[in-house]
Amino acid sequence: MSWDDYRLLLELRRHGSFLAAGARLGLSASTVMRRIGKLEEDLGRTLVHRTARGVWLEPEAEELARMAEQFEHALAARARDAAASPFAGTVRVSVPDGFAPYIAEAAVRARRAHPEIFVEIITEQRYVDLSTREADIGLRAVAPASARSRHDASPVLIEKPLGDVVSGLFASPEYLARHLPSRRLADADFAAHDFIVDEYVGRRPCMADWLLKRGAHRFPLRSNSVAARMHAAQAGMGLVIGALGEMNEQQHGLVRVHLETPGPSLTFCLVMHEELRKVPRVRAVASAITELFDAYLERQRRAMD
Repeated sequence: MSWDDYRLLLELRRHGSFLAAGARLGLSASTVMRRIGKLEEDLGRTLVHRTARGVWLEPEAEELARMAEQFEHALAARARDAAASPFAGTVRVSVPDGFAPYIAEAAVRARRAHPEIFVEIITEQRYVDLSTREADIGLRAVAPASARSRHDASPVLIEKPLGDVVSGLFASPEYLARHLPSRRLADADFAAHDFIVDEYVGRRPCMADWLLKRGAHRFPLRSNSVAARMHAAQAGMGLVIGALGEMNEQQHGLVRVHLETPGPSLTFCLVMHEELRKVPRVRAVASAITELFDAYLERQRRAMD
């Protein structure tokens, strides 16, 4: 049977007469009758009965008509997909803790331009596997080299460098008034102060290892949550590492401490599967993230001046 044969049965089932089915298909009633007769001859069985009230189909013909209807729906859905915006769909972004608000702002900007885009933000301590499409985009620190060899080491991934995030130390006015009124910290004085750090300090490589190298050893609070660390710093529990471009003075009420040597920095990049770099919705979200990161780097530059 051809698709035309299936359509004949489908229209007969829908409209109940040779005349109405023919009108739907642009055929005369006699042509429809002739083609049904030929189909029945080829199959060796009766499919359609003609009565004074119209036509009715044998169960086998009913089943064939239902199959035709399902296929018709599938064709229509495919046509809708083809006509839909190339930006329609979901983009899943994996980011380190603390960056989610910026990715949320990127999502806002992307959706202003393309409302059909949906964004999912994952904040995780582990890196999702971008090579197997656990996420579409990853914001990654690509230094030190040892970390890069462990995470996202796959030939199917591409990286777009964004820039270096430079960190410093911040504390509440209360802590500084009690322990560091000069607001200046020499390398030799780290051992005398309290620091609020990531839970992995001293257990596996992380940014706060910079503190250990300068003699820091008093850690009244460890947490993998940026929000928790900032809250503890606001309460005067100790000094905390923060990115200079974050403007912690305004956001968290913290005061920047002047350091004898610059704080640690990490190079960040966007990582994605090479198959996604030309997907419009992914490119739109990646572009929004890049624009925000550029603005962040400008704030960081002003903070360092």
